[in-house]
Amino acid sequence: MEKKKIFTAIMAISMLITTFSGCSSNQKQSYGNLGKGDESDRPEVEDIVIDNESDIYNIGDEIQVKNVDYGTNREYVAKSYIVNSVKIYDTAAEIDGVQDKLIETDYYMGADPEKPAILKKDEVACGKLLLCDISVKNIEDEICTVGDISLVYDINGVCPLLGYPVYFSNAKDNEHGIYDYTLVQGQSLDAQIGFCVDPALLQIDNMDLSKLYLAVNFNGDEEYRQFIDPGLE
Repeated sequence: MEKKKIFTAIMAISMLITTFSGCSSNQKQSYGNLGKGDESDRPEVEDIVIDNESDIYNIGDEIQVKNVDYGTNREYVAKSYIVNSVKIYDTAAEIDGVQDKLIETDYYMGADPEKPAILKKDEVACGKLLLCDISVKNIEDEICTVGDISLVYDINGVCPLLGYPVYFSNAKDNEHGIYDYTLVQGQSLDAQIGFCVDPALLQIDNMDLSKLYLAVNFNGDEEYRQFIDPGLE
């Protein structure tokens, strides 16, 4: 009887140790990835090229962003963008009202998509910033986000993703809805978005500004992917 009690106690202690070890491991995994972008969450790396001149727009052109209702297969225009002007600043900190709304990008890809990194706000504030004045019209959009605009760099015909906006003037919530805005269908708004174009932070040696493009729906289907040439030199 005593042996049975001892065996039962040992088994109970073993189960408790296993349980606590599992909880500790799960907590470490959960909190360790919080806000840092797990590798499995990052967009898949693929070779994306600009192989159709009709997919390239210029400053002042209207771009229609198309979506598909997969329930009915109906293709529709969700919204339209116009990039009205662009300007590069030596630092983001020198632009009034920008530094306090800088965004820390979790999925920054860098010039080498195999070596993703995280851009910190204080780093972005001290680096070169491409500021874009844009107009957006909500035609039939329910999402209302500028998260579908990104910055890419043409390297020998292939355009790797450099990153998403590090600044959005009309963000509803700079902690959670960093790219979201409110806009009733049929209405338009003017806003500003900013991208880090600092060669050191982007890890690009001898950076050629003329090879920078804005991309719309970069991670979407090829037929809905569009590019804007900001005309930088």
